[in-house]
Amino acid sequence: MAVRLPVEPRRHEGTMKDLPSTVFRDVIRLLSGTTIGRVILLTAMPVVTRLYSPEDFELLAVYAALVGTVAVAACLRFEIAIPLAENDDDAVHLLVLSLLSMAGVVALILLLALTLPQHVADLVGSPGIGPYMWLVAVGVAMTASYSALQFWATRNRRFGAIARTRVGQATTGAATMLGFGWLGLAPMGLLLGNMLSLGAGGLSLAAQVMRWDRAALRVVTRRGLAATLGKYRRYAIFSTPEALANVAGIQIPILMIAAMAEAEAGQLFLAMQIMAAPMTLLGASVGQVYASRAQEELRNGTLYRFTVSMMRRLFLIGVVPMAAAALLAPPLFPVVFGADWARAGVIVAWIAPWMLLQLTVSPVSMGLHVTGHQRTAMVLQVFGLALRVGSVAAAAMIPAIGPVEGYAASGALFYGLFAMIVLGAVRKP
Repeated sequence: MAVRLPVEPRRHEGTMKDLPSTVFRDVIRLLSGTTIGRVILLTAMPVVTRLYSPEDFELLAVYAALVGTVAVAACLRFEIAIPLAENDDDAVHLLVLSLLSMAGVVALILLLALTLPQHVADLVGSPGIGPYMWLVAVGVAMTASYSALQFWATRNRRFGAIARTRVGQATTGAATMLGFGWLGLAPMGLLLGNMLSLGAGGLSLAAQVMRWDRAALRVVTRRGLAATLGKYRRYAIFSTPEALANVAGIQIPILMIAAMAEAEAGQLFLAMQIMAAPMTLLGASVGQVYASRAQEELRNGTLYRFTVSMMRRLFLIGVVPMAAAALLAPPLFPVVFGADWARAGVIVAWIAPWMLLQLTVSPVSMGLHVTGHQRTAMVLQVFGLALRVGSVAAAAMIPAIGPVEGYAASGALFYGLFAMIVLGAVRKP
């Protein structure tokens, strides 16, 4: 028997001149928690960069690349279908499928980490990460499970709960980095802090599921899991390689840069962490609200206008801060983070256009999925992977440019193309 889950009323406002008031309210809920979380992490960074060396950050860049690449596909992308599911029975079966898939992937990663840690480390071009390979499995488990539970909370519009987890994760991650750094336990403090800042909130969200959604979980059956697997198989078939290509397009160039010039990867990682702040603050919040409402907008025939409205506002909000960051980062980074981090400030100026375009289009990228364009999304991300890897490799052979600059330029080009494809898909779903 179908179980209806408690959600906030789904009200639709007739005009798209402004974002609906309910959308604005949901964004503010998420934004408040995300803002506090990012402020906590950013406040800690000037101290963290003095407790850890650029070489420690290079290991963190490799660790984050490995965790991010595996975690994004660990649930076989069933998690992103949770807020888009046709009914609540499908949604709860998708949640269970996501967690089961994650468990299987983590078991495989843990086996490799315990039996062949140094071989895997050598394979990715960073022998120093070998002793910490077991932590990759833990990081994947925490990050992927948090993602699945967060999408479940998104479906049920529990945005306040999500916001609280983001504050808690940031506090725990910053405290871990600072505490271990003061004790001289580097780079372990950086790795643990990164892991906790991305996935610690999963425990809180899981407790809420057990407290509020037991009735929903009781409808889960093996037959239901098999039926849901067949019904939503396009997400595993098309969206999993899409997600892998997307994250690989971001992380493989970092691994390449780490293999070419270790310190440069650390500088790039810090620059990207600082520039990710506006995307995390606003982009992720808008993206979750967009995902929770896209199906309704599609049914009402207003998805294109809804998407354009979102993108226009995101661009206008981001353009001034990104321009300011490009101008001010080179002189300010050595002062704020220490003289060793001057190069990171220069990198910020290079990646600012990329980050602005990513902020504009990433939150509405779910439009490709809600309109059934999973295959298009997959092809686009595979192209993005080839573009970025090729750009880094080509730029590395040109001394006047360098791999980081090639990486930045390819990112801007890719997200410009991405924006046009998303708009085309939602215009004619």
